[in-house]
Amino acid sequence: MRKVLFISANEWAKWGGSEVLWSATAEGLARRGVEVYVSVKGWDAPVKEIEHLRSVGCRIFLRRLPMPSFLVRLARKVFPRPEYILEHVRTLGAGADLIVISQGINTEGVPWVEAARQNGYKYAVISQGASERFWPSDDVAEKLAACFESASAAYFVSNATLSLTRDQFGTALLRGRVIRNPFNVRYDARPAWPGEPLEELSLACISRLDVGGKGHDLLVQVLGLPHWRNRKVKVSLIGDGPCERGLRRFVEKLGLTNVEFVGQVTDIEDVWSRHHALVLPSRHEGMSLALVEAMLCGRPCIMTDVGGTRELLRDGINGFLAKAPTVELLDEAMTRAWDNRGRLMEMGQIAATDVRKWVSRDPTEEFIRELTALVDPSEQSRNRETEPRAVLI
Repeated sequence: MRKVLFISANEWAKWGGSEVLWSATAEGLARRGVEVYVSVKGWDAPVKEIEHLRSVGCRIFLRRLPMPSFLVRLARKVFPRPEYILEHVRTLGAGADLIVISQGINTEGVPWVEAARQNGYKYAVISQGASERFWPSDDVAEKLAACFESASAAYFVSNATLSLTRDQFGTALLRGRVIRNPFNVRYDARPAWPGEPLEELSLACISRLDVGGKGHDLLVQVLGLPHWRNRKVKVSLIGDGPCERGLRRFVEKLGLTNVEFVGQVTDIEDVWSRHHALVLPSRHEGMSLALVEAMLCGRPCIMTDVGGTRELLRDGINGFLAKAPTVELLDEAMTRAWDNRGRLMEMGQIAATDVRKWVSRDPTEEFIRELTALVDPSEQSRNRETEPRAVLI
């Protein structure tokens, strides 16, 4: 490849788990001498991950509008700017072998995907998530169906996300593929087990503090139930986000003293040296990075049955599955974890084995091979010899 353009459709958060795959791939290609262009929203302050891409040779193009963010969002609803997006893609995509458009959820990149198609460029789409709560209207679904079917490939991080997208868009997605995200722990991570959970159960909830998506309110309500108040359990909320102050007020209102706000951390293995299990009551997911990392670190997980969770989590074997994101069902799953806390180390060992059957040591390298094969089909046979994890579904 000579030139690749990456477009992040994210306009709502400076950085998150949905940005990891495309950015790691952009860095990998830049280090190989590929000319890498990156189009991202310009924020009020530099984003360190974007500046890192600049430092390794990526050309960064910040999308800025001369209005406050609230007015920008309002203006886009009332006065859409398809001409700007079309011209932006036409200019940056000129001469590119491939355009890669990354979406946090499967519908948010519609104007960018449509612009790539209208300009006649070769493009691929990444969808990190999908949700029954965000079902597209007929017009949007029909646009996305046409755009995704015209893509060289449409990538999803779980079979569940691909299947739901097929239903939402009403199309077969013949070029739909399942891929793996890179992770932020060593593949051979083995953090020490943090003492006896029979004395005190230590749970970590690792996620952006976004209550609507991650369900922290459900977890706080469970901990406020009488039987949980009488149990020796500690919960660490690890991450930051737009709902932190509200969550702190909620915890204070319920008088909980066993919930700790840790903030953003970079050393995930250190987190797992101090916690017995992950608890994450998400309302929607693609494939939780926190789940993958916890399992790589030998920790069982308590998760809601959303997105691709059950593709990794085996209920009662390597973790505990809440059938839906409700207080009652989360309480039931957490209570089973409490009752089986003497087995948690054994379950974590099973989790560590299971996840290594699912994800390879270097998902970024596999994705680079995928994209290379889109540009040069002769690479496809060589990719098969190396047994890539991305598969045609």
